[in-house]
Amino acid sequence: METHIILKKVNVIDPGGSYDGKNVDVKITDGSISEIGKDLDNHSSCLVLHQEDSYISPGWMDGQAHFRDPGDEIKEGLERGLYAAAAGGFTDVAILPSTSPPIDNKTSVAYLISRGEQTDSPCEIHPLGCLSKNRSGEQLSELIDMADAGAIGFTDDRPINKVGLLHRALEYLRPSGDVVISEALDSELNPGAQMHEGVTSTQLGLTGSPTESESLRIQRDIELLSYAGGRIHIPIVSSALGIELIRKAKKKGLNITAATTPHHLTFIDEDLSDFDGTLRVKPPFRLKSDRKALRVALQNGTIDSIISDHRPENIESHDVEFMLSPNGISGIETVFAATNTACEKLDLNRLIDSISNATRRVYNIPEVHIELGVPAKITWFDPEKECNFQNISAGANNPWLNRKLQGTVYGCLNGTKIHLNDKN
Repeated sequence: METHIILKKVNVIDPGGSYDGKNVDVKITDGSISEIGKDLDNHSSCLVLHQEDSYISPGWMDGQAHFRDPGDEIKEGLERGLYAAAAGGFTDVAILPSTSPPIDNKTSVAYLISRGEQTDSPCEIHPLGCLSKNRSGEQLSELIDMADAGAIGFTDDRPINKVGLLHRALEYLRPSGDVVISEALDSELNPGAQMHEGVTSTQLGLTGSPTESESLRIQRDIELLSYAGGRIHIPIVSSALGIELIRKAKKKGLNITAATTPHHLTFIDEDLSDFDGTLRVKPPFRLKSDRKALRVALQNGTIDSIISDHRPENIESHDVEFMLSPNGISGIETVFAATNTACEKLDLNRLIDSISNATRRVYNIPEVHIELGVPAKITWFDPEKECNFQNISAGANNPWLNRKLQGTVYGCLNGTKIHLNDKN
């Protein structure tokens, strides 16, 4: 039996698509877009989705999230994480490989993809593979085997300390175009740092991580990229100095991309003054001037994409003193609203691209557009309406729970799978 869904009178945000900027009805039949136009007929079997002044775009993609599965499912689990991602409007998510055991072989990559396909969530899994065997930072994993199995990029989810390892990875992956993800942190500068190094860290008596811990690594990576070729992605840039280095490298034509998070666009080091462990992240929140530079860089494209860097913690791990708090924030449901709120002057097309096709470009995944005859991969939202927060993730370390955010997600569709949020 055919299934029919109609999105009524929606504003299309689809940079590069045929219907960008238009207000239309979109009909989806058996998971594919079958009609686009004005006042489409709907019969009794149609599911009609309508919210006044709502928008649709190509389905959003999160470039980095951790669902603690396998090995630490008590903190989230794959299925729950995928439902939380769908509630946030994501039809695709890149899964970090720092699990137990780590995702460092083709079998574990295939296992994750298979498990994702078995859920009813419209959010599709894209595993990231470990750069090195067992995340040890010593010997390259079987990168091409993992890529053939479905891995879209490679990271140890920790800094690549050995230059030789990074060099070999860039050369090895250069022919395929797969991306190496390099965390921009030199942990030897003030080991054990808990926040940004500055006036606030001094006042609080905490060990600080200087801006140079980021910029030195980015500079190293740029020089090695210039020498070896290939592609490098900086998963989270946090400083104005890091942004400037990336901007210059892009101007030279190097294949470097960068992302940041909604929380780095929102918080600064002074927000840690009450020792709130929820705000302990890596890299740390830096100065107000750095936050301003991040917002500008997102608008002008120096920062390619926004990621959740979703890292849920259960209450037993999170409800501890600041010094013992694990790094990371839970918040995959609010990526759009948090970014939209923090960057109120950001062009909506740029915001949507940064959480959809810009992320796909980072990973060499074909772009998605709203066109006739293609599989439906669509996110439905409203940038003006107050966030209807969907607390689906198990993460207790969520800084957005009591914050007023602008922008709500009504749901998303991926083929025949659909997720609609409550309290619309």
